[in-house]
Amino acid sequence: MTKVSLERERKLRFSLSNSGETMQTRLTVIIFMFLLVPQFANASDKFRGEVFCFPAKKVPMLVDKLRAVKTERRDVVDVDINPKFLIKDGGDWPERFFLRTKTAEINVPIEKPSGHTPTFLDKVSENPLSDICVEDLARANRPKYDEGLYFEMGLSPLFHNRSGLHDISELEEGAKDGKAFYKKMIPGAVRIFMPDTNYLAVNYDDFRVSGAELFAQVNGEEIPVDAELFKEKHVISFRQLKEMGANALIIRGGAYSLQPTVSVDTMKRFGWGQEKDKK
Repeated sequence: MTKVSLERERKLRFSLSNSGETMQTRLTVIIFMFLLVPQFANASDKFRGEVFCFPAKKVPMLVDKLRAVKTERRDVVDVDINPKFLIKDGGDWPERFFLRTKTAEINVPIEKPSGHTPTFLDKVSENPLSDICVEDLARANRPKYDEGLYFEMGLSPLFHNRSGLHDISELEEGAKDGKAFYKKMIPGAVRIFMPDTNYLAVNYDDFRVSGAELFAQVNGEEIPVDAELFKEKHVISFRQLKEMGANALIIRGGAYSLQPTVSVDTMKRFGWGQEKDKK
């Protein structure tokens, strides 16, 4: 579920060392929140710059932990760890994607037009002390939180079913199983603080921020469901569906993915996605 900007992924997906002290002051559980909607960021700088880098050491650890989730938790939701770039602003591909060690720079090819980076995980595993770097001249003067160039790691659990019809029992099981994935990404001592993933985020493949077509199926009728927009996520409450007496959620309007998540208020409380409000 999860499509992410290069800039904010630095802070959110990989819990980088240069932002680690700030996160620790908010309790380690914030790592969980960052992983829910991971994105590169470095709040200390105003602009992205022509080349920006971040430590690679957390990537293999997160991937290994997610792969260790039990099979019985993967029948309704699962992660699709398949790193790729997405261009959301209609611009160009970055000039380079590479790993920087103390002695060398190791290029990571980007397949076009898919944006996939099939050798990325292997190269990071072979060079865990390297920095992951992106050279992107066209976006150098954009703010750190700009999401025109997006890097999707695939660490968020998504529902397998994308048919447009989700039975309420499927949604309930997916919400519970999704939490199991997130728990793998935080230290055991603070898992007790992790909020429930009892919300559902619809992410359309065209990144739309309007025009979501969501309905609760109640006694054979389709009742529109209002979603709360957070960036490109159309978020609804599973509890609301239950209280409506819904037996299914209907999603129309185009190709999409469905992700178990937390409430928009919870995401905002932990500071995710607030940069634009601080300009």
